[in-house]
Amino acid sequence: MTRKLAARVNKFMLATAASLCLLALPLCAQTEAPHRVDLFGGYSHTGNYNIGQSGWIASANYNISGPLGVEADVSGNYGTQDLGGAAVILPNVPNSLHSRMHSFNVGPSGTYRAPSGKYNAFGHLLFGTSHTNVSAAGVGDGSTSFSWILGVGGDYNFTRQWAARAQLDFLRTNFFSRGGNHGRVAFGLVYRFL
Repeated sequence: MTRKLAARVNKFMLATAASLCLLALPLCAQTEAPHRVDLFGGYSHTGNYNIGQSGWIASANYNISGPLGVEADVSGNYGTQDLGGAAVILPNVPNSLHSRMHSFNVGPSGTYRAPSGKYNAFGHLLFGTSHTNVSAAGVGDGSTSFSWILGVGGDYNFTRQWAARAQLDFLRTNFFSRGGNHGRVAFGLVYRFL
């Protein structure tokens, strides 16, 4: 993926997430008493230095009042990029690049709960820290930076306690003193403590 295309995709994802959050604000007037805590765990996919990364995500959301809550999010993603023919043609070029990224972020969340009880929609703005490590041929370097996440998602509720979740996030980092935009998608299960 070219840098121009990646920049356009990241701008589109940020604009989409911000628009959905703004459109959801009027929905925050609901009065239904929610569950207190929900736990989410599942699969996530993101990119780091043009290396696709698959991994895991876990979060906990504590509902303070009505639709408002506080969320903590932790994730780990890992990937390898094969350098193909370049490693054969050019001397001293490694066969592949390896990258991993871990993030821990906390912040406010808002949830719309449908009157039917079949689905929920949510948005969050989280702040914290992320760490990456990039290596090739046994040589690597790591960086830790401030990060923030703007995201939206939805739950399909099987029961009052169990749900399936799909989530789309925009993760911003500053690894190696260079700003980086990382789109992240996640799918998994939610368990709610009533």
